[in-house]
Amino acid sequence: MLIGVAMFPPTIHGEEMKPDPPPSPPLLVTARQGDTPASIAQRYLNDGSKAWMITEYNGMATFSEGDSIMVPVAPFRPGGLTPDGYQTVPVLAYADIGESKGKTRQVSRSVFSNQMHRLKTDGFIAITPKQLTDFMAFSGQLPRRSVLITFDTVSRSLFDIGIPILKELGFTATVFLSTGGVGRKDAMTWDQIKQSHQDGFTIGCRGRSGRSLTRQTKGQAFETYFKSVASELRLARHAIETHVDAPCLFLAYPHGDTNNLVSAMAAKLGFAAAFIRRAGDNPFFTDRYGIHRTPIDSRINSEQFAKRLTTIIPADLN
Repeated sequence: MLIGVAMFPPTIHGEEMKPDPPPSPPLLVTARQGDTPASIAQRYLNDGSKAWMITEYNGMATFSEGDSIMVPVAPFRPGGLTPDGYQTVPVLAYADIGESKGKTRQVSRSVFSNQMHRLKTDGFIAITPKQLTDFMAFSGQLPRRSVLITFDTVSRSLFDIGIPILKELGFTATVFLSTGGVGRKDAMTWDQIKQSHQDGFTIGCRGRSGRSLTRQTKGQAFETYFKSVASELRLARHAIETHVDAPCLFLAYPHGDTNNLVSAMAAKLGFAAAFIRRAGDNPFFTDRYGIHRTPIDSRINSEQFAKRLTTIIPADLN
């Protein structure tokens, strides 16, 4: 596979693009007694969660006092490109967590816990949609083993079961809401949703009613259909931003479906990215309004789960 300069045109809308400034060189520092990748990242990058950058750049995770350490202050693997291939980010889509019999889309507490512990053991780092879109825009870098965990639910069981498991493991996740269901029986309240946001979870939109936006009712005028799609998304986004007191920048298409109109409407309304519900790879050149999410339900066994965690696509990029 060849990724050439043709992907990056020299002009946009007739304006000549200025070349990017050269990347800042890494810092050469000396490890102190008791230093870890996290403490070094906190001291020099002001963010202990970037410990993975120290580990990956130096090829080691433990240091002794006096060791020379390189601290990258800029992305050193833009787009996840390597001589052997390019990075892809698995995005997992859960519908709900619980123990209801006969609901195949639901994942039990024990299975979900096992899956999350497997991610932790295998060295995966849970990321946010913002980190993913920064990576796609070449303005940020991701850990080699990144995963985006998402939920399409307002169920109270996510708050009671799923979120505590994630917090225990130091994972974050994204919750896509159909706002019309918030506060109903067995559903989360807005206070619980806001608390989850304050705990580091991203709150995204899945419309107001959760109905598919690609289905135009038989006999429905196009203008009426157009207005209904806009209203469904605009009102849901407004509700989330009002109750959570934070911008809502990410959309999961209801039922995982989209078309040109719905995707264009998502962009017009200011969503930074949108997700379909279909297995697939997510390299840096993925369409931001068609990011793949792999459904995970009760029919997925441990071997199948592992196969859905691809993070590198082999390609000769020399």
